[in-house]
Amino acid sequence: MVTIKRRVIQIAGSTQLVSLPRKWAIKNNIKKGDEIDVIEDGDKIIVSANDVKKSEKVKLDINNYKLFVLRAVASLYKSGYDEVELKFDDFKLVKDLPQQINELLPGFEVLDQTTNSLLIKSVATEDNAEFDSALRRIFIVTVAMGRNIFEILENFDKPKISSIMQLEMTNNRFCNFCERLLNKKGFKDHKKVTFVYNIVWELEKIGDQFKYICLFLDEHEKNIKPNKDIIELAKKTNKNLESFYELFYKFNQNLVAEIADSRKEIVEKSNQLFTQKLGNEIKILHHLVNVNQMIFNMVGSYLGVVIKPEEVD
Repeated sequence: MVTIKRRVIQIAGSTQLVSLPRKWAIKNNIKKGDEIDVIEDGDKIIVSANDVKKSEKVKLDINNYKLFVLRAVASLYKSGYDEVELKFDDFKLVKDLPQQINELLPGFEVLDQTTNSLLIKSVATEDNAEFDSALRRIFIVTVAMGRNIFEILENFDKPKISSIMQLEMTNNRFCNFCERLLNKKGFKDHKKVTFVYNIVWELEKIGDQFKYICLFLDEHEKNIKPNKDIIELAKKTNKNLESFYELFYKFNQNLVAEIADSRKEIVEKSNQLFTQKLGNEIKILHHLVNVNQMIFNMVGSYLGVVIKPEEVD
């Protein structure tokens, strides 16, 4: 880290300017009209050129990615890149990609296509202000998935399975978008970005666990009759998820303790049930335990967001 002194210039009585170091601007390809991030951090101002660098075009040879083509593109999307050119020998690798991008990566569009290349570009302008509403949407959708799972287990209602699968797609879409914003725009407190990113990541994985339960129920509907203990654990799991949703927007130390105690109770009860002859429904129990562990993980990350230790002089 190099400290560079700059004199403040006063313009029109109210506007104050500081020039950017020339070598730094050239290195980061900053030109007239470019936007850069300026982050307030106490008595510091952090100027970031991340957006400028990540807006450059990137190329990727996907011949060896096979089933991971979409994941590779999603990773570049989440990283904040705005233009991606894919190279390939077999068009089958990208046959379904335009529709998948449209469903899962908001703002990305396929703009050009040849027999051995695909050009994907961001056609949207992201704003940090969109993050909060997108994150809230993730919570609402994920909590709704959990409630529907419980209702299916309590009183099998097959049509609800398809609705949950649609909610899981929505969960993925908004999680991808939030992860992109965090990587590209940061968070209001840059020291907390990793914690918030992990919470979004876990919410997407919780949606996956609910999806796996739905797929299992859909496949084995005639042979599955979850016992009352599993149904009760599903109910408690949903309560923990709803409690974390409440906690995230209003910190409460008692709620942290309640989630921790409930998770411990669920794990202990599940360990007892794992030793019994439950049949196929033991897979449901497995996914419920996973969800509770992910909620517990989110609490740990959340504490990293809300805890504000006193600074030592």
